[in-house]
Amino acid sequence: MSNSKELDVPGEPFGTTAFISYIMSQVSLPYRRQTAKEIVRQRGSLVVKYVATGKALPYGKYPRLMEMYACTMIKRGDPSFHPDTRILDLGSSFRDFLKMLNVPVGGRQLRTIKPQLENYFATAIAISNNTSRETEMAGFTIATKVHIEWLDDKAPIGRGVAHNWVRFSQEYIDYLKDKPVPVDLPTVAKLSSPMALDVYWWLTKRYYKMHDRVDITWKQLYNQFGSDSKDMFKFRQNFRKAVDSVLEVYPQARITCGRNYVTLWPSEVSVPTVSQVRRVEKSAERRREAEEGHWTAVAGYGEVYTTTELFDVTAARDHFDGTVEAGECRFCAFDARNREHHARNAGRLF
Repeated sequence: MSNSKELDVPGEPFGTTAFISYIMSQVSLPYRRQTAKEIVRQRGSLVVKYVATGKALPYGKYPRLMEMYACTMIKRGDPSFHPDTRILDLGSSFRDFLKMLNVPVGGRQLRTIKPQLENYFATAIAISNNTSRETEMAGFTIATKVHIEWLDDKAPIGRGVAHNWVRFSQEYIDYLKDKPVPVDLPTVAKLSSPMALDVYWWLTKRYYKMHDRVDITWKQLYNQFGSDSKDMFKFRQNFRKAVDSVLEVYPQARITCGRNYVTLWPSEVSVPTVSQVRRVEKSAERRREAEEGHWTAVAGYGEVYTTTELFDVTAARDHFDGTVEAGECRFCAFDARNREHHARNAGRLF
């Protein structure tokens, strides 16, 4: 439920670029255990309600990483995802994915992951993006059926050992496929707190379309990210810590946390899109052509070897004087045999 364009990234090998859902890059799940069975997050006209149909709402980093994993597998068309049945095979791949993100997977971690993923799969999501001219709403439960044999760290999950899978609702799959945001996995692997993950995903999305400075009030951020309490002072402290963590691994991000506002400036994106890569390549090609120079037919002057530097009058004079004395030219391979020709044409630049 967005109006943003698809962010197409180069065909990087898995392990470099992953994807997070558009909604997860805008609003957040809880950070700590909640007694409430539902929460509401808001960014502008976008309103997202998370409702626990299981024991509790999911919280912390594991549900976030699970969504990033599912979004990546679906976006990339990985063989572990079967579109016809809507089933994502977990097998050994999710454990390997966690290990790649420096998340240890032992007996203690599995005891933590298990209830978090159970609560996540049972979560219902209601999304609205209503304006004065348009009503847009959607609602769904993340998974319709799940089968996981929770084995300890001495019997790792793997194909042939246990068949572990989750069948997602079609609406959830559509939600993941709706303009997912590319993120850098090595950067994600260095972020330990769930709020730091949220801030990184949010900044990554914002910088793709940012052209001017943006000031955001603390109240707006509180509605968007939420907090473990209603204490705004505590929220600001936590948010600043999360920003500091992100800047350590993503220093290109230009963000300041002031007294009344958090300010963003246009910044280098974490994962460049195909169009951005092409622009950089074309710019580099133009620079190479300018530096290498070429022979140009100039009316009334004949063939003149020109470069960007030679169009600078001072540089052209220095070039001419230097080559006459040294007997060579690094731009046009001047030597004594074409000294007269070179002097004649270079002189015509003035």
